Amino acid sequence: MSIAFYTCVTGPGNGYVHDVSNLEQGGVDFIAIHDAHHSEFPGWRSIDIDAVYPFDKELHGHKQRYAKTMPHLFLQDYQYSIYLDPKWELTDEFLRLCKEQVSRQVPWLACSHPSRTTLYEEFLYPFTNGTLSYEECVRVIDTLVDEEVNFDNYFSSLNTWIIRQHNDANQRIGERWFELILKCYTNHVRDQIVFPFALENPGQVVKSLSIEQLYRAGVRLNYPNQTRIRKVNWQKQVYDLIAYLHSRTGLLPQQQIPRALKKK
Repeated sequence: MSIAFYTCVTGPGNGYVHDVSNLEQGGVDFIAIHDAHHSEFPGWRSIDIDAVYPFDKELHGHKQRYAKTMPHLFLQDYQYSIYLDPKWELTDEFLRLCKEQVSRQVPWLACSHPSRTTLYEEFLYPFTNGTLSYEECVRVIDTLVDEEVNFDNYFSSLNTWIIRQHNDANQRIGERWFELILKCYTNHVRDQIVFPFALENPGQVVKSLSIEQLYRAGVRLNYPNQTRIRKVNWQKQVYDLIAYLHSRTGLLPQQQIPRALKKK
């Protein structure tokens, strides 16, 4: 079975790709997809995304998701691909774990988020840490409403690690996922918010992977140049965001309903 282990790194000063030249790579090809801000990486075959990317090349988050969501565009000769965000130091044990998962021949394997389980929590996390502004969150909500997605189909995901079979159904998921990213985000991207709404049905994804498996396999995070994007006074708008999400989707937080939602 042909397997590609790949990552994608875009933008100046962003990301980290581990030197894998000393790892046991038997049966797996390592492929780094990157833009003009980066060069080749030890142990990885290099693919220049800027040579084919058809959209604004200065929006590095969108460009990175182009490869993350649609590996079939770059890895046509492989039956399976394993994606990992460019911020991890890898181990032989982790590679063996990945190959064991591929051997199960499940079409799409993903992680559930260990602490954020609702759409409210998934919006509030990037909002309160400055990744998405209130206006950016509203744009995502409005776009999903316009796309007539079924908000009841939402599930939490942590798309730092994805294992996919290359087939027609998964290709459609990837294309729809990136389409939603383009429509929802003008700058910074949170792909896990829109991922569930790219599926034809939630059962297409088996959420049996976990971030704890990475750590148990000795994989470590490496975060060069990772800083808060902007400072925000989110306390002034947090109830407005919760109330807006409720008004547009009908969903309610599982926790106590905030004052902004209580009927007078």
